[in-house]
Amino acid sequence: MTYCRTFVSGALLLSLSACSDDDPVASTNDPNTPGDNCERVVADADCDDSLRPIVFIHGTFGSATEISNPAMLFGSNGYCQDRFVAVEYNSLGGRPLEDLIVLVDEVLARTGFDQVDLAGHSQGTGHACSFLSDPARAAKVAHYMNISGGCAGNGVPTLSLSSQNDLRGGPVHPPASATLTQVTLQDEDHVALAGSKLAFIEMYKFLTGKDPQYTTIQCGQNPVVLDGKSVTFGDNEPRAGSTLDFFEVAKLASSPWERGQPALTTTADADGHFRVELKRNVQYEVRITGSDGTLLGYGYPTPLQRSNYLGRFLTESTNPTVADSTTKRVVRSPNHVGLVARYVAGALRPDWGNSLKIDGEEVLNADNAPRNASRVGLFIYDANENSQSDLGSVFTTSFIGATDVFLDASTPRWMEISWTNEENRSIVMKVPNWPSDRNLASINLPYP
Repeated sequence: MTYCRTFVSGALLLSLSACSDDDPVASTNDPNTPGDNCERVVADADCDDSLRPIVFIHGTFGSATEISNPAMLFGSNGYCQDRFVAVEYNSLGGRPLEDLIVLVDEVLARTGFDQVDLAGHSQGTGHACSFLSDPARAAKVAHYMNISGGCAGNGVPTLSLSSQNDLRGGPVHPPASATLTQVTLQDEDHVALAGSKLAFIEMYKFLTGKDPQYTTIQCGQNPVVLDGKSVTFGDNEPRAGSTLDFFEVAKLASSPWERGQPALTTTADADGHFRVELKRNVQYEVRITGSDGTLLGYGYPTPLQRSNYLGRFLTESTNPTVADSTTKRVVRSPNHVGLVARYVAGALRPDWGNSLKIDGEEVLNADNAPRNASRVGLFIYDANENSQSDLGSVFTTSFIGATDVFLDASTPRWMEISWTNEENRSIVMKVPNWPSDRNLASINLPYP
């Protein structure tokens, strides 16, 4: 049986349509369920605390966001959401081994387990392999998930997950061994191998020996917990002392550029860490301000159906090498908008059925988001300042690209962002047309 749902948040600022093959089940353990269109609730408090924690280490230009979609799917199937943790590091020259050693020990001490399950993606597989090269450290790992990399696990039971559409034009696996299980998907791009539904299913089966009950994210507690970090894009330096103001988008409907009091405010600590409680299935705008009061940008995250302990708000790097190859290349103007779009479940892929429309105009094409490029972040702005949308590819770097789209910023208005993923599941939301000389707005496209 296929069951479809639509989440609507005031004045049609956000409508989120989704279909699930899971039969609807009435919820009895959350009194707020009737008010926000949940089919069922898999409550945080009912998680199975006998399941081992999972530690993830990301790849180049990555962050914990790479695995956040599977993390919430694991939570929807009984894993304790706060036990899915990640190491954040500078992927352009950082040395995360020491951080990984410390994090694993911290997780074991906090949870009382003597082993974790470890996952590494791309560059992160090399760092995971360094961790596992020491027998005493390897003894702290029950299972290892090698996502597009060459690490066979050094004797730890290992899942090697790759795809026929991986970065090298084919699967990337380490040599076969008695403790290695190889799984090759068909169409997943390099980043989707960490973030997609099919990747989650393979990870879940490897760790538990059975199929997951749910393959779509199920509602959790209300309010949900958003626990994460405010860091710089690319090198993941903490935005220590930054302020994050959360506004309910539906309540901003009549004033695209005006802001009153936020619904809530939090300040990141010295590590960039923050924690807030938000309304379930409600779209928020997040205004990020530096410790010196400088506006760093606006973020438009996915409306949370359940708690997320891997939240990441990324703002422009202070490292000239990183900024000069990414955000500094964006042409800024009071006349046009600058956006950066990211998809939580993989790369932006028009060949796979992905569609991103802004005010009805399709943004994605084979030039700016080709099949094999793993285009995770796409900058969108009027590159040649001709007040026209020429599309195409303006610049590219590792997993990042830009395209020419003119979005008028001369008069305050709401832009309509329409996103459809590879399973024809869609989201429509409104985002203010902030002038790009003021800030870049970051849009996290969900796997609805």
